[in-house]
Amino acid sequence: MHRPHLLAVCYRQMRRVGADADDAVSRSMLVAHAKLPEYAAQIIDVEAWLTRLTCNVCLDIKKERCRGSRKSETLDERVLARREASLPEALSPEDVVLIAQIGNGIRSAIAELPPPLRTVAEFRFVQEMGYDVIAECLSITEANARKRVQQAREMLRPRLSHFAAASLRVKEQDLRGTRPQTEPQRG
Repeated sequence: MHRPHLLAVCYRQMRRVGADADDAVSRSMLVAHAKLPEYAAQIIDVEAWLTRLTCNVCLDIKKERCRGSRKSETLDERVLARREASLPEALSPEDVVLIAQIGNGIRSAIAELPPPLRTVAEFRFVQEMGYDVIAECLSITEANARKRVQQAREMLRPRLSHFAAASLRVKEQDLRGTRPQTEPQRG
């Protein structure tokens, strides 16, 4: 009875891809079948309730696909992997601590952002997603995704400036060779 309406909703939500819309309707019906007895006494308009449930299921499907499109790894692992690939010698204990502090600082600064900006910052800066993927995951335009990333960057810049300064000091010390040695020199 409500299937044609829900199929039209899913068709719009799933960017007019028929197979995705059919999948979303099927999943919505399964969720509705499970939830309806629990909420039956509270539902005034069944079609409105089913529409909202279906929109939520479509959003969940999109989020699952976005999460599945990238292998999740922690920021520390990524930074360490890049650093190890670019530097032939092993990291000093100070470098490891500095990298961990920077990673923690970035994660806590992102966590303090407002929710819409927090999500795009996580996608762009931690998961390194492209603007097109971010836009699809959040069902927004690519221009809107770029604008949100720009706003997040502007809010993060002052919060993370001290990490950039610390990183620059370490690099300058490395270049000048003035960093303290971790092992006593022989000879």
